[in-house]
Amino acid sequence: MATYARYLAHGEIAYGVVEGDAVHQLTAAPYEDHEVTDHTHGLSEVKLLAPVVPGKVVAIGLNYRSHIGDRTPPSVPEPFFKTTSSVIGPGDDIVIPKEAVEENVTMQPEAELALVIGKRAKRVSAADALDCILGFTCGNDVSARDWQANDLSWWRAKSSDTFTPLGPVIVSGLDPSSLHLVGRINGKVDQEQMTSDLLYGVPEIIAFVTRVLTLEPGDVVMTGTPGTPGNIHDGDVVEIEIDGIGTLKNAVRNED
Repeated sequence: MATYARYLAHGEIAYGVVEGDAVHQLTAAPYEDHEVTDHTHGLSEVKLLAPVVPGKVVAIGLNYRSHIGDRTPPSVPEPFFKTTSSVIGPGDDIVIPKEAVEENVTMQPEAELALVIGKRAKRVSAADALDCILGFTCGNDVSARDWQANDLSWWRAKSSDTFTPLGPVIVSGLDPSSLHLVGRINGKVDQEQMTSDLLYGVPEIIAFVTRVLTLEPGDVVMTGTPGTPGNIHDGDVVEIEIDGIGTLKNAVRNED
């Protein structure tokens, strides 16, 4: 098991491996050939960034029964794309676009387990899927519900700037089928579920997606959200916590 971070220190962005309260700089991204250097910082001395810069983000919709409600469960995993430009890190603000504020669009967070691909994956079997994963992180699939319901596609509902918070770190070696996922708004638990309740687990998702889409190292796959998230507004604070990973925390504000 290893914990990886991407961070800013003294004007330099780097990847590192976290041990206790320190982060040891790597010579390259953790999914590339790398060495651990003796350049070390205290975690309190660095700014944690989104733990990876993905080439693509694939998200899975309707993957918990508690989120589906009266809708018919999907017969296969239902992927959609989120733009990489929507990715932010821990401590960054979720910004509600002016148009969403003016239109009084319902805004909701979605607490999710996200995985980071560690090696190229094409037509991977479910049995081999975990071998392609570098590790896991917390994800928040921020959603503008009225746009999601009424637009032809989900491009702005799911991919507006800042709508994909990830972090705080990537942790390898976890069992993605038995993690406790919690979402909070202003400190109050809003979503809570075990990942064992996923309709389609991580191996099945990877196997299905890679039949037609090659996943590259650094790509992110978000696995779906449980329950019915609450609404968020200017001034709120959203937290996503997963056992063994930590807590992803982001404030919400209206666009200036």
